Amino acid sequence: MFPTKPPANKFAQPLTFLLCFNCKTENSRPFKEGDYVFLEVEEKCPKCGSNKMLVTGIYVKEKQEKKKEV
Repeated sequence: MFPTKPPANKFAQPLTFLLCFNCKTENSRPFKEGDYVFLEVEEKCPKCGSNKMLVTGIYVKEKQEKKKEV
């Protein structure tokens, strides 16, 4: 029959990057509504357990296409 198109409204999920105030560890999590750069959030650091982190960036991870070797 007719070829089907992939969904046009499929967007990449943005990631929020957080920096711990205590140990300076950087980690990421899925973006939450209301996140913005330099926002201080009360989330637990996975390394030291501190509850204060700073949003340092919000990015969409770029998909890397597989290169075909000839």
